[in-house]
Amino acid sequence: MAVRNWNVLAYSKEDVENLIKAGYSPLLAGVLCSKGFSTPELAREFLDCGYDSFLDPFLLADMEKAVNRINAAIENKEKVAVYGDYDVDGVTATCLVYEYLTEKGLSCIVHIPDRIDEGYGVNENAIRELAAKGATLIITVDCGITAFSELEIAAGLGVDVIVTDHHECSEELPRAVAVVDPKRKDRAYPFPFLAGVGVAFKLLCAVEGRESCRALLDEYGDLVALGTLADVMPVMGENRFLIKRGMEIVRSGKRQGLASLIEAAGENIKKIAADKVGYTISPRLNAAGRMGKARTAFSLLSAKGKVDSGEIARVLCDLNRERQSIEAAILADAISMLTELPVEKPIVLGSDSWHQGVAGIVASRMSERYFVPTIIVCFDGEEGHGSCRSFGNFNLYAALEASREHLECFGGHTLAAGLTVKRSKFDDFRRCFCEYYTRNADSRTAPPLDINFVIDDANLFTLKNIEDLLELEPWGNCNPHPVFCLYGAAIDQITPIGDERHLKMRVSKDGVQLDCIFFAKKLYDIGLRPGETADLAFYPHINEFRGEKYIQLILRDVKPSAETAQQRLGELELIGRFGEYLSREEKRQLLPDRRNFIDVWHTIERLSENLPHFSGELSEVIYGIGATIPSTPPAKIYACLRIFSELGLISIAEKGNNIEITVHSNRRTDLNSSKILRKLRS
Repeated sequence: MAVRNWNVLAYSKEDVENLIKAGYSPLLAGVLCSKGFSTPELAREFLDCGYDSFLDPFLLADMEKAVNRINAAIENKEKVAVYGDYDVDGVTATCLVYEYLTEKGLSCIVHIPDRIDEGYGVNENAIRELAAKGATLIITVDCGITAFSELEIAAGLGVDVIVTDHHECSEELPRAVAVVDPKRKDRAYPFPFLAGVGVAFKLLCAVEGRESCRALLDEYGDLVALGTLADVMPVMGENRFLIKRGMEIVRSGKRQGLASLIEAAGENIKKIAADKVGYTISPRLNAAGRMGKARTAFSLLSAKGKVDSGEIARVLCDLNRERQSIEAAILADAISMLTELPVEKPIVLGSDSWHQGVAGIVASRMSERYFVPTIIVCFDGEEGHGSCRSFGNFNLYAALEASREHLECFGGHTLAAGLTVKRSKFDDFRRCFCEYYTRNADSRTAPPLDINFVIDDANLFTLKNIEDLLELEPWGNCNPHPVFCLYGAAIDQITPIGDERHLKMRVSKDGVQLDCIFFAKKLYDIGLRPGETADLAFYPHINEFRGEKYIQLILRDVKPSAETAQQRLGELELIGRFGEYLSREEKRQLLPDRRNFIDVWHTIERLSENLPHFSGELSEVIYGIGATIPSTPPAKIYACLRIFSELGLISIAEKGNNIEITVHSNRRTDLNSSKILRKLRS
């Protein structure tokens, strides 16, 4: 397991004590101080975010022009088209503007591009189609900032366009009645982190007037919160206020379609928290766009009846399962294409057989697995559409800007983007992109795991202390769950759960026994066994079962404690001397028996099912294998691997402290023919 560096955030113990004296519980006080809210006044100001956080929409450039044009459309009863995007941010923004304009008595057309056939953003055919249907005004939401040629075509057809977007933009702006984007170079708006749905909502607030903003938020706040969270916008400032109020509306169940989807996802709508949106609701809504059926997500959010919305919610859940299956197949295919491990440069891969709708998720998985930026390109004929995901602090958008001579077009953010590239220029683009990455080494450092507070006494784990942390909600980007750490916890039990996709652990410290869960991790990943001690990074969570509440630690990282690391030194020293002169006792410690051979072989065979070759630091690989077969000592595991390599069953490549293992065959082999085994037996 590649253990991240932990960065314990600075805080003053005196400040923590002062907040405790002011009435804050110990864990909440510690987190507030680590975030810089170290006085009672600062703490209360942060926790009590309200309507004072809401900024004047007319601070956004071109807002007055946009309002005047919309008012004219309302007065003249024009036909207006809302041009959205196929992700959750785009669909919620589309639904919001559509519902508002329809309430104003306008005839509205909705266009959400098909991800597969049309791709991202505004396209010429759609513009012509909307004009033919009689639209005299098009309002884009979550797109349009780079649609220069397309908006020229709209102007030529006599169709006005209002662009509302939140993506990065250049000084040159497309031809439109108004371009409302908080990232404009000439911006006066002090908060550039609105989602596309946030910008669209500010447009409605400007049309209605500031005094009506509260009523509009009560009506559409659930859509604003959903789109902002799904697009991983910073949960700070104005966004924090919008999400906090929006989630209250979500939990009220007033939007029938959303209530049906939450029920279909197995969540309790009365208790759903902001962080649940990202991995329960968003994937299901996004699945529609990814599978080329974005209109289905729009239909759900705008549905009024329970029967209809329930059926649409089931369709979205089915699409999500289909998406997961396709994603797993593409991920395995992409991993098999890697020519060297460990990966030290960006991953830029392309194929004719990949589904464009899940390319972004695969890119994210690859980036998280190999700690480098990843671009997954899906080719159709001579043109490829790519999804890009960054890693660490690397500025993806700047890298694409530096490689633009090899691209047809691109757009997005610092951490995520999309591109179009010709097949003939793909290799040149990959070379140029990787060269930029190499030149900007300082900007690609993997971020450490920030620790908000070190828990010195496990007796602080009380229900009240954990419940008080909920005052910090909503969780999300820039306001994540506070992470705590506990050093030297004894591992009492580790159990794979959920078809071995997750781990459940029981640990103890200071006489307190704690239940833990580590999502998306396997025994091999953590490389620890019962009986050892570990350092845990986690956020605490309260579970409720049959009316009883209990504390569970949601693990973010685990690493061997200093005590365990010291105990392992002798084992690693013996492994390091393999092949040198060994004493009789050392040979005995290395000599595997038949059971050891069987267990090690079955383990590496399982590991190679998804990874034809797997690698890492020698100690990580050895203890990773050892975690799955705790009855086999690490030294014997290493001896088994060397013997398998000698007999041609696997290949081992060792470079410095790293080892790479490739499994070749499970053919029957006479282990007694191994010279290494005979030497150990002698």
